[in-house]
Amino acid sequence: MNHIVIKKVYKETEKIPLYAQEQASKEMDNIENAKDFSELTELSDVIHMEGTVEPYYRLKFGKYRYMLYYDIENETLKVLSLTHRKDTYKKQNLPWRK
Repeated sequence: MNHIVIKKVYKETEKIPLYAQEQASKEMDNIENAKDFSELTELSDVIHMEGTVEPYYRLKFGKYRYMLYYDIENETLKVLSLTHRKDTYKKQNLPWRK
């Protein structure tokens, strides 16, 4: 499984508190160490986004969330963003939000 991390995720990581940066780093390691997507979805904090036909997921840790997209055809996982839980669903420009 290939992994793509969008550049803004690194910038967003720098803006959060240090304790959360450490958690974010651990979760990113879990994402990168997953051999396939089914192994990643076995983690209890990875959940399919309700109301989406497309394979959008969120990984939660503490007060923060990674937004993920899994491209089935290319077997590629894209990490789209890292946000505080209160802003996760507001600020995302996701296809199901209109």
